[in-house]
Amino acid sequence: MALVELSRDGKVATLTLNNPRKRNPLSTAVVVELTKLLRECDADERIGCVILTGAGESFCAGADLQEFLDSIDAGSVEHWASGEPWGDLFRLVPSMAKPVVASVRGHALAGGCGLVALCDLAVAAEDATFGTPEINIGLFPLFIFPALIRAVGRRNAMALCLSGRSIDAAEAQRMGLVNTVVPLSELEQFTVDLANGLAEKPPRAMRLGKHAFYRMAELDYDSGIDFARSIRGAFLGGDELREGTKRFLKKQKPSR
Repeated sequence: MALVELSRDGKVATLTLNNPRKRNPLSTAVVVELTKLLRECDADERIGCVILTGAGESFCAGADLQEFLDSIDAGSVEHWASGEPWGDLFRLVPSMAKPVVASVRGHALAGGCGLVALCDLAVAAEDATFGTPEINIGLFPLFIFPALIRAVGRRNAMALCLSGRSIDAAEAQRMGLVNTVVPLSELEQFTVDLANGLAEKPPRAMRLGKHAFYRMAELDYDSGIDFARSIRGAFLGGDELREGTKRFLKKQKPSR
């Protein structure tokens, strides 16, 4: 059984965390496989968007706690080295040319909540539950914290991580953790429709747009304006803009 299943329909690839019996925990092996498949999708010119979801009734209930327990007595060097796959994953998604959309049902807790925050967009079923309960077992959500801060802001991220409480989909949407909440029966089709729409966008503009967004989101206002000016030529000098503008102007011409 694959740790992460990859399927493709047209220009949309779907990556499914595939251990539903345990609510799709994130072991190091799963993280490595997910990162590898994301890279493959990003390099595949046939793919324009990636959906990330979980098999069964939950998205992801967090890290594999048995793996944590088995490694708890390792030294600091070993702990540093074993963090590399997690760092690799959480650096990868913002740097990808293709958008990644989370499709969330059931539990999205701890590392699973971090995956939702990491994705470019997120759609949740009304039954979805989110939270970062690591504090309850003596841990703080480390690798996911930068993505969580970016998604929900400092105050909300700190409140979630210090309290360890769970929130429903409606509150997650109000915080900004998810973009859209839909009935469970509509989740799959809504996410597929969204992904298909994103996959049809000009790929170069999508790649540059993601790059610009994640860079400018971390800059102060004046530095963001300077960066916008520096990258402007990359957009204006491309064939996508030339052809897209011609198509738009052609549609605006009055019919005779």
